[in-house]
Amino acid sequence: MKKISQKINWFLGLIKWPIAVLMLVALVPAFQADLFLLEKSMTSKMLWEFWLPFAATVLFFLIMPDLGGSFFTIAEHELTHMLFAVLTFHKPKGLDIEQGVGGYFSFEGEGNWLVALAPYFFPTFTVALMLGFGIYQQFEPKLPDFWLILFGVFIGYHFIVTLFEIHPKQTDFIVAGPIFTICFIPTANLLMYGMLLAYVLKGWVGISAYFLLILQQGQRLLGL
Repeated sequence: MKKISQKINWFLGLIKWPIAVLMLVALVPAFQADLFLLEKSMTSKMLWEFWLPFAATVLFFLIMPDLGGSFFTIAEHELTHMLFAVLTFHKPKGLDIEQGVGGYFSFEGEGNWLVALAPYFFPTFTVALMLGFGIYQQFEPKLPDFWLILFGVFIGYHFIVTLFEIHPKQTDFIVAGPIFTICFIPTANLLMYGMLLAYVLKGWVGISAYFLLILQQGQRLLGL
């Protein structure tokens, strides 16, 4: 496992700056695609069942900012580090979470920029919810009536907690490199929220349509 993780780290190091350039190139097309999806989501059903729960969750955390340091939010942050460490074949060593203080996840090996930055763009609990509903639909094609509300709450939660966590002194940004972080994080978040909104609007097929939309926006921007 150690040799595999070293090779993956080497590969991620190799593509780090090409990824940074790609993210900069994709920034405007992703932003335009997200605006298109936002416009499509302005229906009465989406406003009441998705955007209202989203806004209520954001407002709740703004009124009670101490929740940003709750056990739940710290746990998701560290579990996201752990998830990407495991996906890149790093062996976990320990996980320490202290409410109101922070958490620390340790693993064997040097790690990589993807492990460091994962919590700042990847909504672990929301993706788990998507996968859970995907399994549910294998047995019952029609999703329960409250599914949009749940997604509004979960996505709103990820949005506001991520805003709380992004600041210049964030040690994970130092590990990944400040310049790379600035290049990567904005577009990574646009892509992630775009995928989530595409899923909410059209299901799993909406995600592939979203990336096609980004490609079309990019071609239009380049005059192709």
